[in-house]
Amino acid sequence: MQGAPTRISGLALSEKIESIAKRLPSRRFQIVAGAALLGILLAIVLNSGGGSHPAAEPVPQPRHPAAVDHIPGFIASPGSPDILLGVMAVVLAGAVLATGVLFFWLHSLPERLVHKSTKLHLDIVAVLALLSLFTHIHLFWVAALLIALVKVPDFSFLSRHLQSMTTSLGRIADAQAKESERSPTIPAASASDDERKPC
Repeated sequence: MQGAPTRISGLALSEKIESIAKRLPSRRFQIVAGAALLGILLAIVLNSGGGSHPAAEPVPQPRHPAAVDHIPGFIASPGSPDILLGVMAVVLAGAVLATGVLFFWLHSLPERLVHKSTKLHLDIVAVLALLSLFTHIHLFWVAALLIALVKVPDFSFLSRHLQSMTTSLGRIADAQAKESERSPTIPAASASDDERKPC
């Protein structure tokens, strides 16, 4: 009976997770909010050039004698915002977010593969995937993926047949017990009775 409280607490935990998931905003809202946040970050990065600028245009500085005549377009002149820095900051933030999403999507692959299978199959794969996530032992994830890819046969027919046999044997035993209670015991036949019977 040690497994019963764990089973109940596991069900309560899954119900809490489902209720939290229902309260979260939709995926479309999350995407729009993420894009808005990314736009605000880009605006902050691009406008953080150096505080207040004077109204007059800055005086061009004389070139250094060792400088080349042609400077690439992505090099910012003194006093102007660095556009390449802002673009690369947005690309870096997007790459980090995309890598995280890809990681978690790939990490949930075994659970998504086994989602339509039996509950026991799903539970085994889910536990292995969570173990690999929290312990960083990738062997658990590989095991979860392999178990998810293998179709587990349904042995419920065996348990149904065993239950049916157990029920039938119980009825037979009950019937024999009732029959023996109703009829009195018959005394054993003597040897002389056997001799009297004609062959």
